[in-house]
Amino acid sequence: MAERRDFLIGYHMPVREAVLAYPGIEAVFERHGLAGCGGSEGPSEPIASFARAHGVDPEALLRALNEFAARRAEAVSLPVVDERPQQPFETYRLAIFTSLALALVGGLPLAVLVALGGGRDIGLGLRWAPLVQAHGHLQLVGFVGVFIVGIAYHVLPRFKNTELRYPGLALASIGLLAGGVVLRTATQPWADSDPIGALFVVSALIELAGALAFVVVVVSTLRSTPRKNYDRYLLAAVAWFAAASVANLVVVGEVISDGVTTAASSRGTPLLEMYVFGFVILFILGVSVRVLPHFLSLRPPRVQFLAPALLLFNTALLARVGSGWLAAYTGWSNPDWLHTAAVYGMGAAVLSFAFALNLHRAAVRADDGVTVGGHERLIRVAYVWLVIAFAIEVWYASRGLAGDFRPDFLEQGAARHALAVGFFMQMIFGVGARALPAFAGRSLYSQRLLGITWVLINIAVIVRVGHAVIPSGSTTFRFDHIAASGAIAFLAVSLFAYNITRTLTPSRRRRAQNRPKEESMKPGPKSEPSGAIRPENTVADVLDRVPGSLELLLAYGFKPLADPELRAQMAPRVTLGTACEMHGIDVDGLIADLERLMAGDGQGDEVTPPAQRVLNALRDCQDPEIPVNIVDLGLVYGVESDGQSATVRMALTSPHCPLAGQILDDVRERVRALGFADVDVQLVQEPPWEPSRMTPAAHQALGW
Repeated sequence: MAERRDFLIGYHMPVREAVLAYPGIEAVFERHGLAGCGGSEGPSEPIASFARAHGVDPEALLRALNEFAARRAEAVSLPVVDERPQQPFETYRLAIFTSLALALVGGLPLAVLVALGGGRDIGLGLRWAPLVQAHGHLQLVGFVGVFIVGIAYHVLPRFKNTELRYPGLALASIGLLAGGVVLRTATQPWADSDPIGALFVVSALIELAGALAFVVVVVSTLRSTPRKNYDRYLLAAVAWFAAASVANLVVVGEVISDGVTTAASSRGTPLLEMYVFGFVILFILGVSVRVLPHFLSLRPPRVQFLAPALLLFNTALLARVGSGWLAAYTGWSNPDWLHTAAVYGMGAAVLSFAFALNLHRAAVRADDGVTVGGHERLIRVAYVWLVIAFAIEVWYASRGLAGDFRPDFLEQGAARHALAVGFFMQMIFGVGARALPAFAGRSLYSQRLLGITWVLINIAVIVRVGHAVIPSGSTTFRFDHIAASGAIAFLAVSLFAYNITRTLTPSRRRRAQNRPKEESMKPGPKSEPSGAIRPENTVADVLDRVPGSLELLLAYGFKPLADPELRAQMAPRVTLGTACEMHGIDVDGLIADLERLMAGDGQGDEVTPPAQRVLNALRDCQDPEIPVNIVDLGLVYGVESDGQSATVRMALTSPHCPLAGQILDDVRERVRALGFADVDVQLVQEPPWEPSRMTPAAHQALGW
């Protein structure tokens, strides 16, 4: 097993610990596309996990970080210069806060207003229908769309380890999209009057300009680096966004030319489907491919199903939207079988995607220091609502094919709001709660508020969808429940906005509370060499206090300590606990051996129990097909030894592994080299090996 030279900063060192230990190291994170790596207020996320979440090779990042740390160690006599780069976060912050403001000031209050006006006369009159369309467009393009744009501008360069192309154009696109939807909301209800109608058209032109700017930035950024499996989803999404924005301009122009204020259903429906299914859903799925395996601790995705699922979804959507536009402009009668086939195809594609991503399976918990928060519950339930939405669509399409069923206005809204409130909003809450604090280098302000948000948004969607799918009561009664749903959703978004605002802009009091934490985390020259050995002691403390401890640590697998130069650099800075985490070693067992050695009960690795010595030796034994030792792979099920003989119980990654003989022979030779006369290697078939047995270090080495 090759020796590692990246021990100054290891896989499991928290990001903020590295930032505090080596001032100016943020510049290294920035060069790798990891701006916002944190600080005194940042999350205690391990460096490797942070890198994997943003698509950066942990090995390459660690090499660069350790080069910087080594230079710092060599230049300790020089004055410390803070090389921290300015944090370029205004683009994504602007988009996030703008999208939340659009929802809270416009979209959700309008939802309550039009719901109250649907079942009774509250003075809206002829303005009710255009307000309904304006509300939907504001929520879809303003709230959801602008939020996606902001997230995209921050994560895509980090996914691809590159720079965002045309940052000025990116900033302009946010203003154009937000300005366009605001102007549309203000003008559509009165678009039948000449001066305001012209502004209605201008709003569509502004939105188109913003959408095209977004497309240029995203496509240029993605094409600047090698293609990844999620790129196809993202490129398809931005193509649908551009097409929908063009179609929106055409439809708005027709509304004005007809002297009305609302788009006809024959044109509004395919336009809405382009935005909802083509842009929003595909973009969320693309980002999900990249981040959910890490965010939810999922098993490695079945990548072979991702491209077929995308092809099926796009083909079915093209048939659905294309037939809708054809029927709208030619008078062609859209057959029920074609619509049903398209709905079935899209539903099958969504199920295939969920299967490929292993969303239906339990999480694989890796003990890598990452705490699972409320974001996981939000994201998983969001995908449940995605499946429910398509189940409703399939049910309606099947009933239409079997008879003359046509869903009424409220029933049509069931699937749409299962998507808009159940899927879109919960994905915004879940991914936002997980990613936005990391962007800013802070912890989420309140997990409790996030839990309350989850409860409220699910009550809102159940109330909204339930009364549409299962009609009961009068029309006024049903609309009143929809208004209540909108009010609850407003409260959920308000709590989320407050949580995120407090996270991204902490109060002075909170910053002051964090200063003592920052000071306590700064490494001193050396811990006090008194008392019992603890995980908090540095390796240098242990080497100074315990004669013979170098040999013991080498026997445990800390091979870089054999290099005097590396030992001088890293031992004063790395704690015993961190070192054990890096190598997957039981810190309590090591401390027990060190204390026996300190008490004079042997020399070097002689104090190590025989079974532990065998396990240490097997860390040098690798599967020839996988560059990870068999202990980290989880192939070693157990070791027993009485000091004279040793028994190793182990499995193979496959029962039919063609290299089984070579691996077992290597195990026997390494154990015999320790002096054991009798070595028994037992091949275990049950329980079979599975990837969940691998250590975090193995997952990191394999890029999982």
